Amino acid sequence: MLATGPAFRAAGQLPSGEGTVAGLHRGDGGVPKTPIDEAEIGWRGVVGDRQAARQHHGRPWQALCIWSQEVIDAFAAQGHPIAAGSAGENLTLRGLDWADVRPGTRLRIGGMLCEISSWALPCKKNARWFTGGDFMLMHHDRGPVSRAYATVLEPGVVRTGDTVVLH
Repeated sequence: MLATGPAFRAAGQLPSGEGTVAGLHRGDGGVPKTPIDEAEIGWRGVVGDRQAARQHHGRPWQALCIWSQEVIDAFAAQGHPIAAGSAGENLTLRGLDWADVRPGTRLRIGGMLCEISSWALPCKKNARWFTGGDFMLMHHDRGPVSRAYATVLEPGVVRTGDTVVLH
């Protein structure tokens, strides 16, 4: 987590916005993850979700992987064979300015609260979702296109269609 998050929050300098949960995904290791309608979110993430490489994924500050439906749609429009859940995200959100979703911001999603802890670095297992295998297209250095990891602050239930509040 960035040390600046609390300072920016106290100063009212973090962005705000509202969107919806476009999709929820859970898997038993690897990608893609399977769509689900409802998820119980605990301290370690989506209950029943597993990561194949625990040395790189699934630590407490990586409890959730979150991505933008608009970013996925833009990649698909460019001809990449990608869809929600393909890249291993647990929550796909719609309606937020993805440039505003960054480390230090918090998301109230249904009955759960989380804080974005870091960008999710691209994994070579996602090469198949990109024409020519260039999975680095989803790197945060390329603009507001990266998935994000989040720490769960308040566990709760999240459903597809729930409101998402960025603050």
